[in-house]
Amino acid sequence: MNRTREWFETQYRLGEKEVTGRFVVPSGIRCTHASTIARCFREVPSIGVITTKSISLLPRGGYREPIFAQYAEGSYINAVGLTNPGASAFRAELETVDIPANKFVLVSIFGASVSDFVEAARILEPVADGFELNMSCPHAKGYGAEIGADRALLCGITRAVVAAVHVPVFVKFSAILEDLAGAAAAVIAEGASGIAVTNTIGPALVKLGDAPVLRNGLGGLSGDGIRPLGVRAVMQTRAALGPAPVIIGMGGICSHHHIREYASVGADLFGVGSATAWLDSREYAEYFSRLLSGVVEIPAVEPASQFLNAKPRMEYFASRLESREEISEDLFRVSFTELPATYPPGSLAGKFFFIMLPEVGEKPFAIFSAAERSVIVRTVGVFTGQLRKLEVGSKLFLRGPYGKPLPRLRNKTIVLIGGGTGTASLLEIALDYKSGNELAFVLGARSGSGFFGLDQFRALGPVHLATNDGSMGFGGNVHEALLDLAPSLSKAPSEDLVFINCGPEKMVKACFDVELKFADSLQIFGSIEYMTSCGVGICGKCASPSGALTCIDGPFLSLAEFQPLTNTELRGSMANPCRMRR
Repeated sequence: MNRTREWFETQYRLGEKEVTGRFVVPSGIRCTHASTIARCFREVPSIGVITTKSISLLPRGGYREPIFAQYAEGSYINAVGLTNPGASAFRAELETVDIPANKFVLVSIFGASVSDFVEAARILEPVADGFELNMSCPHAKGYGAEIGADRALLCGITRAVVAAVHVPVFVKFSAILEDLAGAAAAVIAEGASGIAVTNTIGPALVKLGDAPVLRNGLGGLSGDGIRPLGVRAVMQTRAALGPAPVIIGMGGICSHHHIREYASVGADLFGVGSATAWLDSREYAEYFSRLLSGVVEIPAVEPASQFLNAKPRMEYFASRLESREEISEDLFRVSFTELPATYPPGSLAGKFFFIMLPEVGEKPFAIFSAAERSVIVRTVGVFTGQLRKLEVGSKLFLRGPYGKPLPRLRNKTIVLIGGGTGTASLLEIALDYKSGNELAFVLGARSGSGFFGLDQFRALGPVHLATNDGSMGFGGNVHEALLDLAPSLSKAPSEDLVFINCGPEKMVKACFDVELKFADSLQIFGSIEYMTSCGVGICGKCASPSGALTCIDGPFLSLAEFQPLTNTELRGSMANPCRMRR
């Protein structure tokens, strides 16, 4: 098919909307939360369609980590388990953001029956420009691909959803569905407006040593390895449907050559997913800009390759437990025989690693001390419970470090505030900043037994303690202790005063309110303990209120990134007018 520059750059119609941008964010990639959907539309003009995480009528917990892993260059496996908050909660979240008039929110839904799909669609229709019916998830029993393979159920669901809503309905298939062409023709005959192909392909198995790398065991493959299957699937689908229905082609797209390959076999829109792993918000926008330039200008050199070639691998590093020290009833410290490299003190400021126990799970932790190769852990669930029981000398795996360094600071008075295990992030930061700056610490815990490393902190600056039960230091919350220190803090000129916070969301935001009395918002930073599952900006679980992804943009962000975008700010940042959600 002849896809000209004008074709790529001209608006096209989807449902009631004239849409700008032929790139699509696939379901489950990055835009898990409404704030990130709004941010991507605001900052990436070439994205015309964002597909939401697949949503069910009722909440679903999904699988424990690891949920996403790399098994070869440019190739990944994942099994998230259709995690979602349920239709009503997700509708409420989407209602908090505006969507530009020329952009399209494709709400992905799934279920086990006709009524599951229809009820979810009815609840979500006020915030949906269209629906994607997930008939392709390869690893969730009773959903996705299992339903897509049942022709009668597939057609019944499509027919019922089309009749129940007044927006376009797309059906998403796997490239390896038996008789894909027949299934696509059947749902179009039932009223679907288009087809999306392909989802991840599986179920597949990738092992790390003797154990599956994913906690679920089986998962779906994405990236370079599945692109030939995706291209073939689009070709089959277009041949079966003719020229009219819209086809969203995806699977392994990472360059303008791949866009043209999919376009040549009949794709109208192009989903780009796994290629965006490791890209922070600025790089993400630049990548899509270069991708579009490559498509419309056909340069001799791939303009997006700068970002893709520089990506590190998601490799696991084998280490062993060197020591374990009990701190309190629920806190303990562990150290490792080795980290993936030798890190000088302070070099891991603002960074974190994932610890992985095969067939148990993995979780992210800041390194408390690079010199000690240690982390601080609170026992809260299955993974941390198993880690606490691990025998000294036992094998485990690390991946990382992840995260961005904090800004370079010199000749500042830096106040580091930590609460609970958030305090574990502060020592490396303090060591990084100790030369040329004045340091002070405000540390909080439920009781005196919850503190750790106090001698190490005191060697770097004055330490002020706060306990909820009053057993040590100031009796009260951290932000109250911070306010109590106001007379001494106010002695420093406001332009020289910097605050760095780490801990639970309620604590950090309360500290922000106090700190704004003494310093400009640009001098206030925080790290909030959001859910972090992949570490590379793919799953989107760690979105901040501004739409930043804390695993790849942070984890330490400026105060502004913790403020939700208002409707006025969103409208002011768009070249095209916004409409309120229906």
